[in-house]
Amino acid sequence: MTQFKYEAKKGTELIKGILAAETRDEALDKINEMGLIPVELAETASDEKEKGWGNPASLPGKVSDRSLTVFYQQLGRMVKSGIPLLAALTVTAEQTEQRKLRVIAETVKNEVRKGKSLAEAMGEHKVFNPFAIAMVELGENTGHLEDALTRLADCQERRARVLQKVRNSLVYPLFVVGLGALALVFLLTYVVPQFSKLFADFGQNLPLPTKILLMVSTGLQKFGLPLGILLWAFLALLRKHFQSGKPKVRFDRWKMGLPLIGKMVFMAQFAMLARSMEMLLRGGFPLLKALRIAIPIVSNDAMKEDLAQAVLRVEQGDTLSGALKVSGSFPLFAIHLILIGEETGRLEQSFNDIADWYEQEVEECTRVITQLIEPITILGVGLLLGFIAMAILLPVFSIDAIVY
Repeated sequence: MTQFKYEAKKGTELIKGILAAETRDEALDKINEMGLIPVELAETASDEKEKGWGNPASLPGKVSDRSLTVFYQQLGRMVKSGIPLLAALTVTAEQTEQRKLRVIAETVKNEVRKGKSLAEAMGEHKVFNPFAIAMVELGENTGHLEDALTRLADCQERRARVLQKVRNSLVYPLFVVGLGALALVFLLTYVVPQFSKLFADFGQNLPLPTKILLMVSTGLQKFGLPLGILLWAFLALLRKHFQSGKPKVRFDRWKMGLPLIGKMVFMAQFAMLARSMEMLLRGGFPLLKALRIAIPIVSNDAMKEDLAQAVLRVEQGDTLSGALKVSGSFPLFAIHLILIGEETGRLEQSFNDIADWYEQEVEECTRVITQLIEPITILGVGLLLGFIAMAILLPVFSIDAIVY
């Protein structure tokens, strides 16, 4: 199939894009189907095809939350302005900067052109989660696709903001630890060996800290590379072990039990769940269906397991607040708000209040953790480097003492 680069007009607006067609006439027909007036049409090689990226699954990397948010926003605005869906998808795909998402958008557009709904076309790609597909399907069924896409973009942006705050709280400490590790390796493999030759010429009994330092330095020089490979392999196996199944559930439950950090992880996940539930319930989804759609959004498997058990109890006739209370994993504050929502018939408002509350709590917890971790990290790295400096200087002080 040939790729055609085209320029077309919709009113006074000039739209550019690339489409696939067997012949030039078929390409012109497709442009007309999009409600556009062709101005220029030229055959061109597909960049994706030339480089072997025709299949979105073969593309490297991950689609960022920010790129998805922009994709939903742009598509929603164009549909709202009256541009036909195919034309809107064409322009959105062209304007998408992230390569993988651009190819996915082109694939979705082609599937829509073949007669599939937007929700069905999106459902073939893992980058669109069940919540996004459900919201798009709701918009198509009600005739308000633009509103569904706008709400979806807003929800995606809120979730991305919460996760970004969690990540940002760990960036500086990890940066300090990384620099400290590089400095430590440099000292042990280059600086300390220079002093070891000097210490050997002293011909005196070295202090215990210096002996320990020299032993670690010698071991790192002799076995550093094999130990590094073994450590990397061990961490890779450990990561694979905890990526799925019961080990991941246990590991995720352990993470939630950590002081401060565990609380922040839980609140971030619960805020995303509550925000998704609010959007789905406002859209008219029944409670059970909304829960089944929203649960896969949660990335913590321990919380997923507890929520799945709660869904089973709701199916058996229990209230959601009662089912969550039985699990013992969810805070009473959230359970009471859900109970109030069930009694008043405004469950979506309760989830909105829960999402607002925990998003604020994540921000506050992030601030506290950052204030605590930064000095602790700096102190730990400083103590370690200080020990090395002391171990190097102690023999020098001993020489001075002997001389005097």
